[in-house]
Amino acid sequence: MSSDLVAALRAIGEGAGPDPERLRSALPNDPAAADALVELAHRVEGLRQRGAELRAVMSSAKDLLSISDVELLLQRIVDRAHELVGVDIAYLSVYDGAKDELYVRATSGTVSPRFPQMVVPAGVGLASLAVRTRHPQWVEDYALLTSVPHDPTIDAIVGEEQLRSLLGAPLVVGDGVLGVLFAASREPHTFRPEEVSLLTTFAGHAALVLHQAQLLREATDATAESAAHQQRLEWAAALHGELTRLVLEGRGADAVAGVLADALGREVMFVDAEGRSVAHTGPARQLPGSQIRAAISKVDDSGASVMLGSGPVEFVAPVAGSTGRHGALLIARGREPLSDVQRRTIERSAITAALLVVRRDALDDAEERVRGEIADELFVGGALGASALRRARTRGYPVDQAWELVVIVCGAEDRRRLRSALRVRRDWLVALGADGVAVLAPGVDAARHVVDELGEATSAVFSRGATLVDALAAASATWRSARLARGLELPPGIVDAVTLAPYDLLFGDDGQRLSEFVDAELRPLRDWEQTRGTPLVATLAALFDHQWSLVAAARALHVHLNTLKQRVRRLESLLGDDLQRPEARFRLELAVRIEIARGLGGISPMRIVDQ
Repeated sequence: MSSDLVAALRAIGEGAGPDPERLRSALPNDPAAADALVELAHRVEGLRQRGAELRAVMSSAKDLLSISDVELLLQRIVDRAHELVGVDIAYLSVYDGAKDELYVRATSGTVSPRFPQMVVPAGVGLASLAVRTRHPQWVEDYALLTSVPHDPTIDAIVGEEQLRSLLGAPLVVGDGVLGVLFAASREPHTFRPEEVSLLTTFAGHAALVLHQAQLLREATDATAESAAHQQRLEWAAALHGELTRLVLEGRGADAVAGVLADALGREVMFVDAEGRSVAHTGPARQLPGSQIRAAISKVDDSGASVMLGSGPVEFVAPVAGSTGRHGALLIARGREPLSDVQRRTIERSAITAALLVVRRDALDDAEERVRGEIADELFVGGALGASALRRARTRGYPVDQAWELVVIVCGAEDRRRLRSALRVRRDWLVALGADGVAVLAPGVDAARHVVDELGEATSAVFSRGATLVDALAAASATWRSARLARGLELPPGIVDAVTLAPYDLLFGDDGQRLSEFVDAELRPLRDWEQTRGTPLVATLAALFDHQWSLVAAARALHVHLNTLKQRVRRLESLLGDDLQRPEARFRLELAVRIEIARGLGGISPMRIVDQ
């Protein structure tokens, strides 16, 4: 490797950014490799930039969590959005659901004195569209926007500010909309997908924190009546601070549930939207699934928490985030009913749980992208994919242990569905092929687990390797065997590629041609079987298996020797000289062996694993 290439790669690793000319000059004799390095450098730079943006979002969310004053919080959200997206101005409009109106409450970078007092009537402009759809909305030139109604006053204020391009992200919590966060430019600007994603992600975090601050303010306003109540609020604030600290430190749901359970003096269970346990304490883990589902069903469609009059669960607080409900916190019944402060504290804890879910989903998405990239690189590079192998080893995959390659041949309409279903297993590497889906799975019984995951109607062909590289080396042969198996219309199950390997050598992956060969060779026997019912194909298979020993074949077929002799005479009459001529007998035995592999006609299949 030349010193120029080493220097260029080191500069990319140190964050200098891609330098196409430098990379191409370092590889003057290999333009394809140079182009690949340029593309890789751009990908590294994009990932680095995206990582920096996400770190800025998380840092901003952490900063926002320390603010309890709503007005100050609104202004800080707008300031942070202004910095993150890098536009001329940013502002936040709070939504009043009763009036279906939006009120500008915080701005950054504005010059018009009327802008901070702007009120957007119902159904007007981009803000109302974002509230109604609950999805980000943007326009390159607001003056040319015709898909939504305009208001003369709003248009005049926007004109004073000289705004052209606007991007609005709704602040959604559960089924409610708190407002719309806007980034705007005074010049026409086409918002890139990463800009939309960045503002939307920040708006989702800001919505949760703003909702938390609103709940805190409501709780504070309601506690001015007595000193004892104030003490309970201080307890709640301390608990919330502890829960927030756990989240920021990267602790899991079990830690949050444990702290909440200790503070309440009762058992706590955190379940997902399907009622599966995410975290639990004490006897709550023994709660039957029917009782869990019954408790969750009590939560209103509005997402409000509910008190239950009977049963082991007293209180249910939905865990909601920017994409909808993620589950619920179930609080076990105690000696005394929960107080108002305790219920509100549980609701705020549910918001903390929602932050956990958002973080977990983000990590899961990132992990799935990495797994997908590793799988694609392995299948493209095969045994020579050294870079992908290094990444797999770094991610903890046991590359030097036994692996199985499992191939499911299917139509284009099913490939992505099957890939999504198979990616539930984190230790599997799944990739799309031209004819179906391929799975690399560690272990010696992986094919059975793959079929179990997809259902009993699945047909899969597998090959086994002592290492990941060995399993990859058999990829081409396994795909050919899988296509051959589909053409043969094998019954659902798991087929070892070794079973079909001899026929692959003779017929390639043309299963239809192989099936026609079998049908042609065995047609006289099949015709006789249909009219007389005598299993001549199975008889011929037993004779081949036992080197034409009549005694051994009769024993294997569980028939009398005289019965077998009669069948042999029938075979001779139907096949004629084919049983005597070596070439014809070879073709006949080949057809019978294929029929055995197909598992048809009452013949026990070879190396086909029953599900």
